[in-house]
Amino acid sequence: MRPETYGLPVVVGAYGERVLTASAEAVALGVQPGQTLTQAEALCPAALIVDPLPEAAQRLRERLAAALYDLAPVVDVRLDGRAWLDLDGVPEPGRAIREARDRLRLAAEFEPCLGLAPGPFSACLAALRARPGRLLQVTDARSFLAPLPATELDFLTPEQQDRLELLGLRTLEAVAAIGPRRLESQLGPAGRRAVLMARGDEPDLLRPWRPPEVTRASRQFEPPVEDREALLFVAKALAGDLAAELGLRGAGAKRLRLRLVTERGSEARESLVRHPLSSAAELFGLAGAWLREWRPAAPITEIALELPLLEGAGLRQLRLWAGGDGSREEVDAALERLQDRYGEAVAVHPVPALPSSPLPDQRYTWVPR
Repeated sequence: MRPETYGLPVVVGAYGERVLTASAEAVALGVQPGQTLTQAEALCPAALIVDPLPEAAQRLRERLAAALYDLAPVVDVRLDGRAWLDLDGVPEPGRAIREARDRLRLAAEFEPCLGLAPGPFSACLAALRARPGRLLQVTDARSFLAPLPATELDFLTPEQQDRLELLGLRTLEAVAAIGPRRLESQLGPAGRRAVLMARGDEPDLLRPWRPPEVTRASRQFEPPVEDREALLFVAKALAGDLAAELGLRGAGAKRLRLRLVTERGSEARESLVRHPLSSAAELFGLAGAWLREWRPAAPITEIALELPLLEGAGLRQLRLWAGGDGSREEVDAALERLQDRYGEAVAVHPVPALPSSPLPDQRYTWVPR
């Protein structure tokens, strides 16, 4: 948190000179995640450029990837805010794109810019030219790329970009027209890659994201803390972060671990819960109970909430309501969850009272299940 930047146009970016995120003031001027810092500065010259916090950047990446993970066979999300879905083989690509837009809006709190093209490079450049919340579709990658500046080959070093300028290769069309071997002789292996990308041949493969084995949220303290209320406050915030991620993934936590790192070492509490936890209140309820009775051996330098075991929330609902595919124990467990949250009266069943009464309301009484 940097209070001195409140109300100012702020752009966060360092990885590969791409925008990771931006303040509302910068977004209002056209700055979007995924743009180059040069593009962001052109749109918002007064923007304050700040380096991202590595842990926060990684956390955002995991959040976005988790939101998109089940929409396509391959999902690739980068630290600079760019994300790709490989839609080959997806039965309803249009539906997947609409769902991706909605999930990205929820996860990143931005209207995403979307590009659909034959490969990752052309799709990325299409997205950068799309309006927020809209999709720009490209069918012929080479024709689309041709008029764009050669500076879009952002993997080239400044020296290599200067070399392109000296060679008169100012557009991707000019780069595409030169032979791969010829440019390789000038720039090394990057030259061959540049020609292929400018032609729309897409030599780069996506790097599939895989969910982490342990979903985790943590906070470090400098200086170390001993105040219990401070720990409870931070733990509640971490529970909120994890609950938001679980919601995006459609999952619940079957196991919860709370870890405290102190000046003398690490201490942990862990529990396997009967009913998967998915809300911030449920996660903090258990973690908060531990913290209130915990007596750490030394001041605390880090607190972490970890979810080592998850269960798909969608599967729980299907098994509850689809006839014949769930055991009695599963249905009873689901009913207990509802009663724990909403009270016993949420589910009742009839018991004979006065079967011979002429009044229907007197023949049965309703009691909690």
